[in-house]
Amino acid sequence: MRGSKYRMTLDLTAILLVIVFLFSGYTFTLQKNYSDSIVENAQNRDTECSDAIRTLVSNKFTRDDFKSINTIEDMQTARYQELQQMLNELRTLNSTRYLYTASRNADGRLIYLVDGLDLDASDFAYPGTYIEDEMIPYIDAALSGQTIYSQDIVDTTWGHIFTACYPVIASDGTGDVIGALCIEIDMESTYAFVAESQKKTMRIAINAAVVIFVLTIIGGLVFRKQRKEEASQQQRLREAVVAADAANEAKSTFLFNMSHDIRTPMNAILGFAEIGRKNLDDPRKTEECFDKIQISGEKMLSILDNVLELSRIESGKTVVEESAIEAGSVLEACVTMIQPEMEKKHLQFSVSKSIIHPYVYMDTTLITEIILNIISNSIKYTAEGGSVTCAIRQLDDREDGRFTQEFVVRDTGIGMSKEFQEHIFEAFSRERNSTTSGVEGTGLGMGIVKKLVDMLGGTITVDSTIGVGSAFVIKFPCRIAKLEDTQPKQIAVDNDNTSLNGKHILLAEDNDLNAEIAITLLSEHGLKIDRAENGVVCAEMLENAPDGYYSLILMDIQMPILDGYETTRKIRHFANESKANIPIIAMTANAFAEDRQKALDVGMNDHIAKPIDMSKLIPVLLKYV
Repeated sequence: MRGSKYRMTLDLTAILLVIVFLFSGYTFTLQKNYSDSIVENAQNRDTECSDAIRTLVSNKFTRDDFKSINTIEDMQTARYQELQQMLNELRTLNSTRYLYTASRNADGRLIYLVDGLDLDASDFAYPGTYIEDEMIPYIDAALSGQTIYSQDIVDTTWGHIFTACYPVIASDGTGDVIGALCIEIDMESTYAFVAESQKKTMRIAINAAVVIFVLTIIGGLVFRKQRKEEASQQQRLREAVVAADAANEAKSTFLFNMSHDIRTPMNAILGFAEIGRKNLDDPRKTEECFDKIQISGEKMLSILDNVLELSRIESGKTVVEESAIEAGSVLEACVTMIQPEMEKKHLQFSVSKSIIHPYVYMDTTLITEIILNIISNSIKYTAEGGSVTCAIRQLDDREDGRFTQEFVVRDTGIGMSKEFQEHIFEAFSRERNSTTSGVEGTGLGMGIVKKLVDMLGGTITVDSTIGVGSAFVIKFPCRIAKLEDTQPKQIAVDNDNTSLNGKHILLAEDNDLNAEIAITLLSEHGLKIDRAENGVVCAEMLENAPDGYYSLILMDIQMPILDGYETTRKIRHFANESKANIPIIAMTANAFAEDRQKALDVGMNDHIAKPIDMSKLIPVLLKYV
């Protein structure tokens, strides 16, 4: 066995050496071909460039240009300056380094005549300057009538240069060679690229050999690690499947509870509507049915609000907005709202306060929602004759004008198991559905409470015993306020509803049922309502109406063809200033704070949420009408 492993190692080493040798040879061959191709392409490009320049200037020179220009004094002549400018402009069009004419002087030596370099260039050649030794063979060939290109790139003191020399033929029909035109193009960047490429190839070959060797060594380790990761991944997949199954089960439970809890008030609405229709001649019975329909509708709206509220919180759209209030006012308001329910169930209720700072900054909306959810749960799950107690306490445990406010709600209700207490703040969780417990709900209330408490930077804990009751403790940080901070700016509103009599309101509402309800309720206050079934019709009705005919527009948001936002933008751009500035009130089911802000941003004056609450709508109408 040991010998077999040894032979296997030798075979593997030999194979690796062969692979490294073949890879290196192949790499160097590719590099040689690549380098030759780069240089050849550069030479071809430079040849084409040189020929193009020669074509442009071949008929520009005269015999006199090569005889009368041969000393530095000749640079002052207009002809020299004209030729020098022409060559300089041609040189700068591409990577040409030198462009010049040459000839022999009276001594038979080769000299520069017109140099196309900038006059202030350090290597500028004046007329009569001797040609460098390395260029003499090229210029000699050109003066003998040959066009010659450098077969080997000349490595001058300035770097690698491609050279092309052309004979300049007299244009007088004699065919005499009157001088030479030489073009030298910089090839240094090409050779530098080739040299760098060769260095990289060498490094690649060496690195490849090292990498192959290292890969062989770590291959076994990687394989073993991969096996471990695969096993770990399998475990994570199994855990994910369990979590997914639990999530699906929670969703199924939620949908089951939602189906039951929504159907309960819906059945009541449909049932009492049918009973009311059959007893139209009995006013007392009909009124009783209407009352029960309204109660059931409010319950269903509460269920839907909980679902939407959870979605808003999870999407990050809920924001904390603090305002200065009296410290115990939120709890007092909550007690006022739930007092009828407590009295209905004959519950004993008490409140205790330990307040150090009478005025505080807090988000009254979020705090109210938290307290109402918890107290409402206590009322739901506490039998008749039981008790619910609330306490508010301030802990002076912080600095910089802050302290901790604590709310405690205790009840003598049915309680919860220890197992369920670990999941009570999870969305959709309920220990028993409404059929078992006799209490309606979606299992969303405590999930919403926990998320709101987290947003406020607070904590919530629960202690409960089955058959004994539950205690919830909420703590969150607060800022100290002053009495003057709590005084709101009052806006005077005329509460005389008679001022609405005879006023024309334009109602933009696509839903027939919603329109009928709004028209009926508003007409009871003496208002005259015209309805537009979409935004296009609304804008047309306003535009075609006499000035001042409509006092206000009630604008739905979600309408076909043109929605409420776009309709408002269109109206605000009317040429008629009085119509463009007509008060526009959003009356929509888009009821969140961000919806109100969006309505104001597009140019609406105010926002009223559906379902229509006339106690809120009338003051708004009075404010603008």
